Amino acid sequence: MNKLKVGNRFYPVLYAPARARTSSVRIRDGKVVLHLSRYMFGRKKDETILKFLKWAQKKLANMEQVEAITPVYKDEGRVSTHNKIYEIQVNYEDRKNAKAELLNGYVIKLTLPHGNKRIQFLSEKVIMENQLPYLKETLDELNQLYFKARYASFRFKRAKSRFGSCTKKGNINIAFRTLFMPREVFRYVCLHELAHLKEFNHSSRFWDLIRDAVPEYKEHEKWLRKHGFALG
Repeated sequence: MNKLKVGNRFYPVLYAPARARTSSVRIRDGKVVLHLSRYMFGRKKDETILKFLKWAQKKLANMEQVEAITPVYKDEGRVSTHNKIYEIQVNYEDRKNAKAELLNGYVIKLTLPHGNKRIQFLSEKVIMENQLPYLKETLDELNQLYFKARYASFRFKRAKSRFGSCTKKGNINIAFRTLFMPREVFRYVCLHELAHLKEFNHSSRFWDLIRDAVPEYKEHEKWLRKHGFALG
């Protein structure tokens, strides 16, 4: 099976050899990726693939119910974050370097050499830069309300394995894909990383800080576990 149907959509299914002895399945960038052990053959292999596809179908079906719009990175495509909608315009010219600019606060204009396929990369770069003031405003508001700590820097990153991080030097990194979450879940991710300025761990003291600030934090954690994998 090369495609998995969920509702009215089809998701590509990719097969790859596993580096480890065990097999695994992941959903990334709108694709179902199966890493299959080279030690698995015949009926056992077929049963494992079927089990993985059923898991992926269930996960994607849950995601279909979430109020989130999949970004469309192409000419006349749209990227809808929870606080702004960007429109993409792509022009190809005889030139060596790509040019990306933001017009009127929401139009991403890309001027690319013929054959350049970095529409998504360049669009994300523009959006991350444009959203930095919004990220700072959110961090400053939450920090003033709950922690009154000092952080050194902040930025969006194209992180795939986590939603945010905070270094011992106070550098806060928030995953770009959090911009596709509901606003309150995005704010929770920011607050979670700010809390590490007080407790650089996940001890009971850390979760006490979280609970005092956001009593309903378990609902946000549940949303992240259930839907966060498919964002962006």
